[in-house]
Amino acid sequence: MRELPRDIEADVVLAIGHVLDDHARMASVSVGHVVGHIRKTNNTSLDDEAIEQLVVEMAGSRGLSVMLDRRPSHADRDISKS
Repeated sequence: MRELPRDIEADVVLAIGHVLDDHARMASVSVGHVVGHIRKTNNTSLDDEAIEQLVVEMAGSRGLSVMLDRRPSHADRDISKS
């Protein structure tokens, strides 16, 4: 895994690690589910994209497949209307 920037919160990295460690090896990791879980259980200033990137990188380092199913944020929806 890459060296993490200073703005990445260790609590979020640990929480993602716990979710991935508890995940079944045969099923794909739902990025949308993990991002939602982190939002509910952790108070973080990270945006969804930063959390998503961490999930993808951490799942990849564990050899887990990833389902890219995150719902677009309000900002993403506004851009797509342009």
